[in-house]
Amino acid sequence: MTKEKIKICVLEKKRGNFSIQEKFAKSENIIDTTNQEVEHHLSALNEAGYDVKILKWNDNIISDLKSLDIDIVFNVSSIVETAILEELEIPYVGSDIFGCVIATDKVLTKDLWLKKGLPTSPYILARSKEDCEIFKKNKRFDYPLFIKPSQGRGSSGIDESSLICSYNELIKGVEKRLNTINQPVLIEKFLKGREITCGIIGNGNQIKALPLLEIIHKEKEKFLTFNKKELDDDKFQCPAKLTPKQSKELQKLAISAFQAINLRDYGRVDMILSEEGPFLLEINCFAGLMCTPKDKPHSYMGFMAIAENKKSSEFLDEIIKEALKRIG
Repeated sequence: MTKEKIKICVLEKKRGNFSIQEKFAKSENIIDTTNQEVEHHLSALNEAGYDVKILKWNDNIISDLKSLDIDIVFNVSSIVETAILEELEIPYVGSDIFGCVIATDKVLTKDLWLKKGLPTSPYILARSKEDCEIFKKNKRFDYPLFIKPSQGRGSSGIDESSLICSYNELIKGVEKRLNTINQPVLIEKFLKGREITCGIIGNGNQIKALPLLEIIHKEKEKFLTFNKKELDDDKFQCPAKLTPKQSKELQKLAISAFQAINLRDYGRVDMILSEEGPFLLEINCFAGLMCTPKDKPHSYMGFMAIAENKKSSEFLDEIIKEALKRIG
């Protein structure tokens, strides 16, 4: 099959992180950038020589997908989409439903990493405020703590109240998230250090790590919140200013984290480089891939692509080729 004949469907579906944040903030005024992402992918894939069709998510999505003459779907962004595409036996770029289920559940992810001997922070899962009582008695780790939804994305459900320094703050923060997002709350030891993220492309034994990116927070700010991401006023260094040994170690750790979850094609691994060494934070199987604007792309993996001197079309083409190679 030549590239000129490959027909790609780009789905236009509201991203889950925007829906989660709307519940958490009790607001419908959260800016949804899905349309920008779709337009970016359409332009880049056309430039790369593919035949691209956009399909807007709707109540008739199953019949619409069945009627489409396509070879592969590109921008899957939820478990629902993977389940439907697998049931319809339509090939798509990205991880299968098993990998997506694990990657979107932070507890499952951390448990798998721990079983593989990979470093990640200690945690407790709170399904009710009563689950917080351990921090009144025989707590497993000391303050400060960090709380977030167990299945959040894009820093949704994270704000200034996520950093916990007392039991009263813990109860208040956990109850707020349980009552708005209706998800269990992940309680972790807050790790202080440099926030590093690493993009991954490939499958099996042919996996490569992209240049590492460091998120440099403003003075007195210690972590990313959803609102801070929307403001887009942090600084980013890509490649991160690390020693060759540190870079190699973190890229190797990111690849191991990706393989432990059995993800496919591409993803992104978030880490903290602390004084005690590196710790895995999260893994994203639906990582953003926008490479525009060039001076400050709308996705971390976009920064990494530009650090490799790749245009949007070259970057997306590389990922699609990995998926097509896997499919055979």
